[in-house]
Amino acid sequence: MITVSIDGKKATVPEGATVLDAARSVGVDVPTLCFHPEIRPYGACRLCTVEVAHQGRTRLQASCALSVEAGMEVATASERVVHGRRMIAELLMARVPDAPRIRDLAARLGARTGRLRPKNEKCVLCGLCVGVCSEVLGAHAIAFAGRGITRRVTTPFDGPAPACLACGACSYVCPTGAIDMERRTLERVKAEGSQRWCRYMRMRMVPYAVCPNAFECRRCEVDQRMEDTFGTHPAFVARPARRTDPVDVHGCAIKPERYYHAGHVWIEKIDGHARLGIDDFARRLVGEVLDVALPRSRGAAVRVGDILWQLELEGRKFTRMVAPLSGTIVSVNEDVLSDPTLLDKDPYDRGWICSVRPSAFESETAALRFRESAIPYFRVLQPDPVDEWVSGEVDRLHQTLAGRAGDVLTDGGLPRVGLPAVLTDAEWRAVTRAFFGM
Repeated sequence: MITVSIDGKKATVPEGATVLDAARSVGVDVPTLCFHPEIRPYGACRLCTVEVAHQGRTRLQASCALSVEAGMEVATASERVVHGRRMIAELLMARVPDAPRIRDLAARLGARTGRLRPKNEKCVLCGLCVGVCSEVLGAHAIAFAGRGITRRVTTPFDGPAPACLACGACSYVCPTGAIDMERRTLERVKAEGSQRWCRYMRMRMVPYAVCPNAFECRRCEVDQRMEDTFGTHPAFVARPARRTDPVDVHGCAIKPERYYHAGHVWIEKIDGHARLGIDDFARRLVGEVLDVALPRSRGAAVRVGDILWQLELEGRKFTRMVAPLSGTIVSVNEDVLSDPTLLDKDPYDRGWICSVRPSAFESETAALRFRESAIPYFRVLQPDPVDEWVSGEVDRLHQTLAGRAGDVLTDGGLPRVGLPAVLTDAEWRAVTRAFFGM
């Protein structure tokens, strides 16, 4: 716990809390516009600016993005702070003069109006819509583009956003009513005549639901019940983005919503293609990778069980990994070929190795592990297929290296760093046969 002074009041808050948290903990009101407690602070509007005295220095800081430090003395209503907030509110009024929330803030802060020529825009670039879409929903359907006066919120390449869930969370957090992604997405879905999935299904709050109401959510009793039950937008309750975060299973990071092959290759379905890489268990087994080689180039056909790539490992050992499905290689990650350390640093994202256009994705993935329908098992306290699989692999590793377990495995049964370098060629061949299907 850390104690700081807020307008002469002592505030004791946990380490890592912000100055804004500390101020609110002692009942000091600090105005905000771009802040939301469920979204990482962005510090765009600066309305929460306070004057901070610490270690002999006094400066103005955005309280929402400043972590507390012992000995801080914070003034939230000094002359400098009040003048600065009024100026910011006046600028916001000139940019978005018709937004009720901006007008209320300006009146509350005593900002002058009419001095600046109005721009009659809608967006104040607060970043809340971008934050909720990426951090809470995990959809990444919108983002900032451009710099300086050209900066704006937009969709990929300014076109339709297939990743949009039509959940309306961006509109919910927008302080000026500038964002209309929900309406645009629903209009596109209607025009395309595609499957009309309920937005609560898209957010994974219900297992399956098709909208019978032509997406007139304001007339939907389910939608109203959700709002009445939670008192906030359901996205903040469901938080679909959490489902994409790796979960720790027996010391291994397993990323939900991926398919996993018995040969420790993960598969992610993206726009009809299957992106492939090595999972965290394989990453631990192989240790430092010196080089990655693909025996097949783009456009080459591959079948289940074919050698897909070869890894050169520390200790001059090699290992080959097999294809988990059949298809045609459509792309190769040049970054990982030039920098194989990405397999260790970020095996599930930047460390992907290649993409395949599957010949029969649905039928072949039925034999793989942890399909999307199994995702809820990550969240329940009952026998877990993911837990059972990783636990079984740990046991198998103990059995494969029974005579060397004390030397090469950690207490949890996972490989020590540099495992290939300390095993004999025969022992390493036994490991690759057991875990990589070679």
